Amino acid sequence: MVQTNIAAYLKHARGIAPQDSAAATINGASHDRQGYLSALLVAKNGAPSGTPTSYSVDAKIQDSADGSTGWADFAGASVTQITADDTDSSKAVDLSGAKRYIRVVVTVAFVGGTSPKVEVDADVILGGTDTLPAA
Repeated sequence: MVQTNIAAYLKHARGIAPQDSAAATINGASHDRQGYLSALLVAKNGAPSGTPTSYSVDAKIQDSADGSTGWADFAGASVTQITADDTDSSKAVDLSGAKRYIRVVVTVAFVGGTSPKVEVDADVILGGTDTLPAA
């Protein structure tokens, strides 16, 4: 049978809302991934202000049993580090071994510059389910 409504089997989860970030670690909201066995993590950035010599944006998925404590990096769930302006980086992640809740963590670092900031955001698309998600 050909699937013509793939979107019915996917769920969007906002990882990190778009924001200007100085050097910082940003923890996203908790998302219940029950019923989903895979994800696509996508991190994006703009061009930095404050003329830094260089910068990096890292994004990863962490998991937790209860969605509020015990967060730990989930193995193999990091995008390739972003070091260029107006770039995105994505990573397909097998969540079959993950705990029930996930979140995105974005870390921004700068070298030099005058109060540098860069626009960052991240999204997670959950999939790998054999039943339609609840509305």
